[in-house]
Amino acid sequence: MLRYSLIIIVFVVCVNLSLVSSFIDNFKDCQPYNPDSIQIFLTISSLYSFFTKNGLVQRWLEINWVAKNSSEGDIINVYNQDPIHNSSQKPLLTMYPKKYPSGYFRTSIKIPVEASFLNPQQKSPCLGYWATYFNEKGKIQASTCLKMHPFWMEQISKYISHLRLDEIMIPGSHDSGSFNYNKKTIPYTRYKYSQEFSTFNQLVYGLRYFDLRVGYYKKTYAKYFINHNFLKTDHTVKSVLDQVKLFLKTSKREIIILDFHNFPHGFETEEIHLKLINLIKSELGLIFIPYSLNNANLHDIWKSGKNVIVSYNYKFTNGTPAYLWPSIPRAWGNKHDKESLRAYFQEVFSKPTPKGLWAAMAEMTPDTLFILFHPENGLRNMAEQINGEVTHWFRDLYWQKANIVATDYFLGNHVIDVAIRTNQVKGVCPKNILSQLRS
Repeated sequence: MLRYSLIIIVFVVCVNLSLVSSFIDNFKDCQPYNPDSIQIFLTISSLYSFFTKNGLVQRWLEINWVAKNSSEGDIINVYNQDPIHNSSQKPLLTMYPKKYPSGYFRTSIKIPVEASFLNPQQKSPCLGYWATYFNEKGKIQASTCLKMHPFWMEQISKYISHLRLDEIMIPGSHDSGSFNYNKKTIPYTRYKYSQEFSTFNQLVYGLRYFDLRVGYYKKTYAKYFINHNFLKTDHTVKSVLDQVKLFLKTSKREIIILDFHNFPHGFETEEIHLKLINLIKSELGLIFIPYSLNNANLHDIWKSGKNVIVSYNYKFTNGTPAYLWPSIPRAWGNKHDKESLRAYFQEVFSKPTPKGLWAAMAEMTPDTLFILFHPENGLRNMAEQINGEVTHWFRDLYWQKANIVATDYFLGNHVIDVAIRTNQVKGVCPKNILSQLRS
């Protein structure tokens, strides 16, 4: 009997090792992306292309690819139906990647921004657009779709359950609650909004970290509103919390980080902070992940049945309550041009990264003079300049060290997919190899 048990144990171990080995083989040298393979992905331009009669934004679909040795006869087709299931489907457009050595092409296809809540439980994660890369012989080299990732933590749980939150890459948004999907005509308001999707839809797409700035307005009924610095938005803190609760009704394994980082208006006393804490606690208190689990792996957090980390950047007189996490350190370059931000992150990632959760704020930041001299520019244009670079930085250069990565107009980059693939690799790649990559 003992002999048979040993045989079974050896068989199971060998099978698991084989699966891990097979997975690693698909990621050359423990890299998330094989640099020799062809990759293709779809993004949505941060710039708007059109406004509907009621003011809703439409944005351009973008194609991005990596192909070291593309040929003159290689083509990329974009479809509005899955070509795998409909081989006779005619493409919306055909383009030749060899003509665009940057690996980027902005199409004329207009994508309406979804103002209503997405359905995280729809059968397919694809959202109406597919792209396929064919070589000159007509053979498919890579394919993708514009997709959402509502349950990615659950779907890759077998790879990441033994990892801590500070050991994985977590996609997030900067100034998360400062969103608007309507036309704004006043030049300076172009610096007010950093996102275009509601908190709920950001969650459905796959974001798990939310940078929140709050203002207190004592003469209003709701009192607590999302701010972008001194600019008040129309979104209350309660509306954000309600959307988090609604999303978590669909999943028990998605872990969400709410970073209450800044309080730019009206927070004159500690009592105002305590009332905000009570509001947050009344909405989400039963699912708070206490700070005592800061060193726990994902398996243990899931086992606790808790889903939400609340980080709060304030020094309380009697100490931070045990259910709150302290302020999350952030690498914020405060740069308004691409080259300066590139140099900043080169310096950040050349040094040891912080212990515990920390965030790379991967967006450009205008200062007062920049806004005064460029009132027509705005955060859309700044995001458009940097989002492609952000994808490259965290896919090819910094994935092994990065923890939280927060961006503006997040669908203009590929960080969500990069994070998911990176986390799969981190889950199976031997730690000694990952340590060498991090050094």
